[in-house]
Amino acid sequence: MNTEPSIFTGGGRLVVGGFLAFVVGAIALVVGGVAHGRDAFYAYLSAYAWLVSLLVGGLIFLMIVHAMDAKWPVALRRVVEGVTGVLPLAVIGFIPIAVGVTTIYPWTSPSAIHDHEVQHLVEHKLPYLNTSSFFVRAFLYFGVWLGISYFLRRWSLRGDWAPAATDKPRFRALSALGLPPVALAFTFAGVDWLMSLTPAWYSTMFGVYWFAGGFLGALALLVLATYGLQRAGMLTRVGSSHYYALGRLLLAFTIFWAYIAYFQFFLIWITNKPHEASFYAPRMREFAPLSILVAAGRFVIPFFALLPYRVKQQPSTLAPIALWILVMHWVDMEWLVMPSVRPEGPIVHWLDVAALVCVGGAALAFGTFRLRGRPIVPKNDPSLETAFRYGSV
Repeated sequence: MNTEPSIFTGGGRLVVGGFLAFVVGAIALVVGGVAHGRDAFYAYLSAYAWLVSLLVGGLIFLMIVHAMDAKWPVALRRVVEGVTGVLPLAVIGFIPIAVGVTTIYPWTSPSAIHDHEVQHLVEHKLPYLNTSSFFVRAFLYFGVWLGISYFLRRWSLRGDWAPAATDKPRFRALSALGLPPVALAFTFAGVDWLMSLTPAWYSTMFGVYWFAGGFLGALALLVLATYGLQRAGMLTRVGSSHYYALGRLLLAFTIFWAYIAYFQFFLIWITNKPHEASFYAPRMREFAPLSILVAAGRFVIPFFALLPYRVKQQPSTLAPIALWILVMHWVDMEWLVMPSVRPEGPIVHWLDVAALVCVGGAALAFGTFRLRGRPIVPKNDPSLETAFRYGSV
């Protein structure tokens, strides 16, 4: 029988702390925006891209689990649903991007671009890169993400009050059919929100790069959330085998992210075309220290840290690595955004940290609040006992 504490009633301090962090970060952003103008929008974009990539990465993980009918992640499913439950907040969070679209993106004013060749390239892309289609596509992205996450969460919570076996085919069908549009929306959102900061540049691997980083960050967030719940006396039957499974995924997708990052750079390097190299030029000069940090922090350090078998089994050793990966994912977003908009530096502005505190605090408060009063595990799922026994049979 399942002896897990059934209802999540804690998290009050997290809600209050997250809300206070949001308020402090928002005030700092507004004050900084008055003094520094454009920098506040770019700082917010970096933090917002970090958050959305984690949320959609978590949604993709949840859908893969349902499509495969995997058993062991059932023990952690409500945690993943807690992550995807923050997606409605991301819609509200898009408002500052919409307000500052003409300030953030150079393609909104091609006539202001001084390089005539770049101006010509941007004008050639105007059928795609224009504010109307930008907002329409954003509406479609959020519609796909919110629609699928809503039904997966609704069916899961409904199963807490009645046997959920009849919903298994629904979970699998919606997840299998929904994975392509969710993944495509994720990829194109990266192109629209991040790659278009350098409108003359393009890479067919950029969307996959953002996809890989977000999925890896979502796995790291899952490790941290699970560890935190266990320390609070919840999810007591989640064991070393579950952490080992998550640790293997962290290692695998650390390698996958590095593979995508390397070959994007390698292909652009060997072609040596000016407009393609324009993305890497400031990142290899003024932002070289940040580039080194991204390479070392996102691949070298976590790769060697995750190699030992016992490290992946112990939550006390795996959680710090997951936290490092999560922080490095934000650093990666800084690396994607800032060289394109302030090529002379500074590498990291205090507004960047304020935006992270604002966005992260809001997500923590909202996500924790939506978990409160809900069962912490899908208690009527027929695979739950099998999930808890994972690795012991």
